[in-house]
Amino acid sequence: MMKRLAQWLITGWVFAVGLVVAWPLTAHAAEGGEQRLYLPVILNLNSDEIPTTGGHAESVLTLQAFIAQVSDGQAGVLRGVYVENVLAYRVDQQPADNYTYITSQPDTVTQFGLARPPVIGLLAHNTLAGARFFDLKEGAQVWLIEGDGRSHAYRVSRRYEYQALQPNSPTSDFKDLATGEVLTAAEVFARHYMGPAHLTLQTCIARDGLSTWGRLFVIAEPEP
Repeated sequence: MMKRLAQWLITGWVFAVGLVVAWPLTAHAAEGGEQRLYLPVILNLNSDEIPTTGGHAESVLTLQAFIAQVSDGQAGVLRGVYVENVLAYRVDQQPADNYTYITSQPDTVTQFGLARPPVIGLLAHNTLAGARFFDLKEGAQVWLIEGDGRSHAYRVSRRYEYQALQPNSPTSDFKDLATGEVLTAAEVFARHYMGPAHLTLQTCIARDGLSTWGRLFVIAEPEP
């Protein structure tokens, strides 16, 4: 199953050289020593191959009950994301050097390993946990829970939606649906996975019968 899943996950490879940023990037080294970045694409997989998100636990769990559920004693490891009456999901981490991995488990999201700290990235298929990302509105409070039970509050500040101009190309440019601006994959990566501290939740937008039509990014800023 994971082998087939990997075939569906298109990785946005772009050279670090040419990024319009003010500091060098930490990226995975591909063959030949070239430094490349990943812009993950989360596909809308067929419902007969990946089960849909199950249950309504996110609408009945309190924050404290959810913290107790996901805590495992590991300080500094992200284990849960919670938005009251919207979602309550476990967080797993990508294996080392496997930045294409995105969980196929329901009610679980994956932490993106190439998001540059202090930025945190969470990925999910839009047939699974990512479906609830579309319900996150500006002003919503998002809680991140570490394994030792500590929680950190964020507030949704903005949503970005893009159309992939070449949906099946890993180097596609992206059209910002709000402004009409066309950005490269490198510029989209820098906008959402680099810079000041924030949380980015990413999933795919399916439209016109095309599972890779676009991308949704929900941005949340840390609360004081």
